[in-house]
Amino acid sequence: MRHYQSAERHIVVGGSPRSGTTLFRRILDRHPSICCGPEMSLYLPARFQFDPLAALSGIPAAELRAMVRASPSQAGMIDSFADRYRRERDKPRWAEKTPRNVRHFGWIMERFPDARLVHMVRDGRDVVCSAAEHPDRRWVDGRWEWQLHPRQLEDHARAWVADTAAGMLLRGDPRYYELRYEDLVQRPEVSLRALCDFLGEPFAPELVDAGQPGPPLPAEVAPDRGPVFTSSIGRWRRDLPVAELQKVLRICGPRLKELGYGD
Repeated sequence: MRHYQSAERHIVVGGSPRSGTTLFRRILDRHPSICCGPEMSLYLPARFQFDPLAALSGIPAAELRAMVRASPSQAGMIDSFADRYRRERDKPRWAEKTPRNVRHFGWIMERFPDARLVHMVRDGRDVVCSAAEHPDRRWVDGRWEWQLHPRQLEDHARAWVADTAAGMLLRGDPRYYELRYEDLVQRPEVSLRALCDFLGEPFAPELVDAGQPGPPLPAEVAPDRGPVFTSSIGRWRRDLPVAELQKVLRICGPRLKELGYGD
């Protein structure tokens, strides 16, 4: 946690889990100047886990350990990692997607004042539906395991409210950008052109080319799912019984209206 000031222009993606951050990661990684691999949790306040980070990044664990020993702080390690990963991918700019980044945008801005923060926002009712059926990833005995840990709908709803609040605190800062999942799916070129302007990068047609999947991910990262269709928008109408919808609305209602999800 030592003080560190970076001059790098990293791109940091966060948002409530199941808000479309993985879809956005895959799209962003198609840009010829930006590499955005699977979520590596480097900005989170926890000890680095070298073996899973090596599996995700393709950088040997021994090299990662040496990188940490040579770094003055966690933020310094992030810069060293970004430089190494950019060279690995032969692209000039690094982006990192971990949903929980949104809870640490303030810490990130203090240490990376030239970074660009992208907050993925999605209808909380759809987020609750998706989160309820999505397994958690755990590194166990040298491999990834996916396990579903059922939680109350109210827990998912409260997490969505807290996550969106954390990001929205930075509204008005020119380094912060809200990208709506629904816009990304329904109007990809319009939303991605605006995003590229924010990032200071030229728009690349590859971003909206559905036939351009980008480089394969390590098998350990599965499930990193395929295309997301517009049928995922408004799924709460099909999946949430009236009683459960009322529970969600009691928690999420004011935030839904604030974000423009008023129907």
